[in-house]
Amino acid sequence: MLPLPAGGAPHLFLLMAIAALIGGLSAIERKGAFQLMLSRPIVLAPLLGWALGDAQGGLVLGIPLELLFLGGVNLGGSLPDNESLLAGALTSMVVPAGLATRTGVDGPLAALGLALLLPLALFGRRLDRASEERNTQLMEEALSRAARGDPCAAQVNLRGLLLPFGAAAGICALGVLASPLVALARLKCGALALAALEGSWHVVWAVAAACAVRAIRDPRAPALAAICAVTVVAITLAFRGLR
Repeated sequence: MLPLPAGGAPHLFLLMAIAALIGGLSAIERKGAFQLMLSRPIVLAPLLGWALGDAQGGLVLGIPLELLFLGGVNLGGSLPDNESLLAGALTSMVVPAGLATRTGVDGPLAALGLALLLPLALFGRRLDRASEERNTQLMEEALSRAARGDPCAAQVNLRGLLLPFGAAAGICALGVLASPLVALARLKCGALALAALEGSWHVVWAVAAACAVRAIRDPRAPALAAICAVTVVAITLAFRGLR
């Protein structure tokens, strides 16, 4: 039987609804409205984790994701990877899985989830492009209707929020639905697989630190990034040796 969070299947469906709502709203907040940076991984992951039952687990996921995508900017026709979609989906899948395994969001579970969902950042960029093209069409329709004197022409643009909301909500809901499978995979891992996943999560932190330093756009940034990555790995190995 698949491991489920406390409360069983009914609670899992409730978590799906919560993840879909918060994930969809974050997609709108990212570019369509407000833009208060609430959709950044460092904010979204702990907030969504709290709503799903584990704020600390969400924070464990949000910090390295924020560092990984810190340098992404949306300038002109350049679209960065969609860090919000990845953060929402990863939190939606890993936090319930951690509740189901009773381990919380640990290194192996986080690494396994990230390995499965990392391509969503690239898919999210395509989704952003499709949303922009759709919004251009809606703008032209709104201008045409306004020219004909239609008093409801301004409301046409609001339909542009449906695509990012629906896509992000659906993906986050599917993440929760897939969480029992991820939890089962985590429980089936042997000692060697767990050690490998744990080590890969430390590597993610090292790469995240390097990406964060690289984002400062300084000529010395590559060298500083390498130093940060090596330092993180060295500290990790030192702490593991003290255990």
